[in-house]
Amino acid sequence: MRSISRKFQLSFIVAVISIAGFTSCSKDNQAEIVVPQIVAPGLKDGKDTVYIGDSRVLNPQLADVKNPTFQWLVNGVPASTDSTFTFTATERGDYTISYNVISGNAMANYYYQIKVLGKFENGFFIVNEGWFGHEPGDVNFYRNGEDTLYQHVFQRNNPGKTLGTTTEYGAIFNNTMYFVSKQGAALVAADAGTMKETGRIDQLPATPNSFVGVNTGTGLVGTVSGVYPINLQSMTAGSKISSVDGQIGGMIQSGAYVFVMSQTDGVVALNSNDFSLAKKLVKADAGFAKTPDGTIWAGQAKYLFAINPQTLNVDTIPTPFDIYGSWGAWNPGMMTASTVENAVFIGRALNEWGNSGTEIYKYSVGNTTSLQTPFITIPAGRGFYGAGVRYNPGNNTLAVTDMKSGFGQNSQDNTLYIYDASSGGLKKSVAYTGFFFPAIPVFN
Repeated sequence: MRSISRKFQLSFIVAVISIAGFTSCSKDNQAEIVVPQIVAPGLKDGKDTVYIGDSRVLNPQLADVKNPTFQWLVNGVPASTDSTFTFTATERGDYTISYNVISGNAMANYYYQIKVLGKFENGFFIVNEGWFGHEPGDVNFYRNGEDTLYQHVFQRNNPGKTLGTTTEYGAIFNNTMYFVSKQGAALVAADAGTMKETGRIDQLPATPNSFVGVNTGTGLVGTVSGVYPINLQSMTAGSKISSVDGQIGGMIQSGAYVFVMSQTDGVVALNSNDFSLAKKLVKADAGFAKTPDGTIWAGQAKYLFAINPQTLNVDTIPTPFDIYGSWGAWNPGMMTASTVENAVFIGRALNEWGNSGTEIYKYSVGNTTSLQTPFITIPAGRGFYGAGVRYNPGNNTLAVTDMKSGFGQNSQDNTLYIYDASSGGLKKSVAYTGFFFPAIPVFN
């Protein structure tokens, strides 16, 4: 301790002598240090969130500077020596931009924080059938909080390519979005963040209706004639699975089983490891949805079915209205479930084609009286189309798509509604025009 104390005392004496010498020089040379001032950084609070492809011009306003020099660093790497700096977002991530201004023998600095999101990260997609005979299927994108939709985002990011005709279904699995189209029987894969195509099968063995991812290497396509396994690395289709037949609608994977909706066999449970038959469960037409307690939901006529994914037992809940499937012109159906409460949402279709209707019911599991009155009713003169209603797990809302009732020119009059999934209150409605024929909202 004494040794350290003596060293400190000596250092202090040297420092005092140095200061005294500097003071003497200052009096002789009248040197003055003027620290440059960053009056305004040119970006509110120095923070921003942008999307890939966006740019931000950083132009700090200065005072008390003379013959300044500048230095910009992005995550510690020198990027520019100009007075202003343009940051262009090319990759997702968090970026710290350091700004240094040097004037004489003084320096000031400022730190900007910019978060870069994928082009299609903060929002959700609406897969569209397209206008049969005129336009192929495609996908629109709604960015949270905005009042419009970005249209035809697949074609815009893949010039010269299309998804196919009557694109009826889309699903995101492992950050890849898979689309199936009825005419042409195509399966297309695209990066869910950029919508750049990553692979495709131009001609599946049969007309597809649906897709489900099972593991990192394997997916299943449900078709008008059975189920086919897909190698997701090579994008090739395998032989038809023999344990289920007929036209296939919805599919969902949960633990040891993949649940498949067959027009012939109803709900069929396949073993996830080899797709062999585990059990044929119940005759149903509509589904699937999964509540936080793990229950798988399906329906038919005036019954809602609760399927235990471990025991494969089925409970039946009567409903005061018909739950229609859509085998005549298959679409994904209007059944979805919350991820924060055990609740199932059902869009009430008016016919066996599975379209039209204005009422959404919310079944709070265990409370059958919750099915007696509609939870949400969309405006008069409108009608659901396609999946109609889907739950958004990102913000506990319901995305609802409709068109003006009737045919012809009415079909280009579209509205996207966003409702609070807990209260049923309308948060936003976005009207847009075009012959899109919305098939299903899909969430990233």
